[in-house]
Amino acid sequence: MAYTTSDEQLQIEEVKQWWKENGKVIILAVILAIAGVFGWRYWQSYQLNKIHQSSANFSQILATAQTNPTADNPQLTQFIQENPNNTYATFLLLDKAKSLVDAKQWEQAATALNQALANTKDVALASLISLRLASVQTQLKQFDKALSTLNKVSEQAWQGRKSMLMGEIYVAMGKKDDAKKAFETALATANPLEAQWLQVQLNNL
Repeated sequence: MAYTTSDEQLQIEEVKQWWKENGKVIILAVILAIAGVFGWRYWQSYQLNKIHQSSANFSQILATAQTNPTADNPQLTQFIQENPNNTYATFLLLDKAKSLVDAKQWEQAATALNQALANTKDVALASLISLRLASVQTQLKQFDKALSTLNKVSEQAWQGRKSMLMGEIYVAMGKKDDAKKAFETALATANPLEAQWLQVQLNNL
């Protein structure tokens, strides 16, 4: 069958009609796709700049804190308030807590560690913070609180230290049987130096 001018005109009309019905949708889809690409690139650039800025602020605040570790630091407080879930904020709180522990300011150290624990969503970091917080609570003679905090230590790498601290807490509470069990649990994974210390504790029970 021969292809005629009428067929061609009919196809052109069909194309025009199709474009009339669907052209706006196609144009909108193309615009949205282009906007999406540029929007995603802008978002990536924004996040990268934010990370660089956080890193720079972290370095500056840490240097200030190390100059006078136990003094109030408005920059540190502001940074933590503005970046509650930022890992840098958690590290700054840990550094602050360490300085406060060195100065034997146990209450303030506990406050900093509680804030760091509330900020982090990282399981390994949460276990480390919980271990340090329990140690500070032990110094404050908050033994029940310390044992409760130790229940948050879930990382396998910290189980030995967890059991050692539990043993110390039970000794302070006068619970010798519980202390013995905790020390024996810790002994199973202890290094030689820890094993010596644990054996002394067990001999003294």
